Amino acid sequence: MNIIFYMPDEPLRVLHIDDEELWRSTVCDYLPTFGNYQIVSVESGEKALALLRTTCFDVVISDYQMPEMNGLEILLHIRLSGNMIPFILFTGLKHERLAQEAKDTGADFYVLKTGDPSLVFSDLNRKIIQTVEKYRTIQALATHRMHETKFSIL
Repeated sequence: MNIIFYMPDEPLRVLHIDDEELWRSTVCDYLPTFGNYQIVSVESGEKALALLRTTCFDVVISDYQMPEMNGLEILLHIRLSGNMIPFILFTGLKHERLAQEAKDTGADFYVLKTGDPSLVFSDLNRKIIQTVEKYRTIQALATHRMHETKFSIL
């Protein structure tokens, strides 16, 4: 069985959610310097959830502290809809309790925005690739098992 993981020629489709314009533009400008990304950046959970119903993404990156709906509430809506898309909480808040709550809710990673931007975005890039590869592996194995089951019945 051949499983194809992240291919550098194929852009990773990122849905980025942050209520602060500065962070939306920073992510859109800085993250592509680390890899091949196609980024859609929105300012609210409502817009993000609407996009997820109509558009395919490889990963969601969300701020935590936003008006109307915080990052964990967005994640909860996504998971309750049955969508297991990789999700990274990208926040300036450094709280162990929040990191644990993010993990318990189904976030793949909790990444801090603070620090040297090149280190922050390098770490974010690594975690995006790691979680997307894991997700694609799980999907490929599930598809492979489904085909094996189908053919063993025949």
